[in-house]
Amino acid sequence: MKLRHLAISLSKLPTHPCNSVDLEQYQTEGDLAAMWLSQIDAHDGLNGKTVLDLGAGNGILGHGAQLLGADVTFVECDEDAAALCKKLGTTIVGRVGEVELPEVDIVISNPPWGVQTHGADRVFIDAAIQCAPVVHMMHSAAATHLPEGEVILEGEFRMPATYQHHSTRMGATAIKCWRFTR
Repeated sequence: MKLRHLAISLSKLPTHPCNSVDLEQYQTEGDLAAMWLSQIDAHDGLNGKTVLDLGAGNGILGHGAQLLGADVTFVECDEDAAALCKKLGTTIVGRVGEVELPEVDIVISNPPWGVQTHGADRVFIDAAIQCAPVVHMMHSAAATHLPEGEVILEGEFRMPATYQHHSTRMGATAIKCWRFTR
C-alpha cells in the first residue's frame, strides 16, 4: 500500500475521544502514523505477523498494521476508545499491567509519556518487552530512560488544544519512534 493511501485511510478513522488528561490521550495524525508504520514494515515486515497495539486509542496504529497485513489485537482501557477498536477487531479492554496479554511478533505503542503521572510509561515498556521480541514505541524526543534501541523515525507530534491546560490552538512536541529487540 502506498504511503499516501495509508495516510488517507488512517485519517478517515473516527477521532480519539480524548476523555482523560490523566491517561495522556492524544490523537495520532494519519500522516505521522502512516510514516511510522511504513518504517516498521520496512524493518520488520508486518504482513502475516501478530501485532499488539498497546494503549490503542482509536486504533490508528493497529489498523494501519492491519492494512499492511498484520493480525492485530488492540489493548485500551478507555471504554469509549475501546469501542472504536472493537469495530476494527479483537480488543482487550483494561489497563496495561492489569490484563493478560498474548505473546505476539511485534508490539506497537504510543504510550503515555509520564507527563501527567511520572513513570506512567514504565508499565507499557515492561509489558511490551515481555510480549514480543520486537517493540516499536513512540516517545518524547527528550526521553532518556528508554531501553537501548534504535531510532527509526524522528518527527513532530502535533497536539490540538484538547484539555483545559492547553493555552494555544495547536501545540507540537518532538518525538522519536524507537525499535527495541530482546
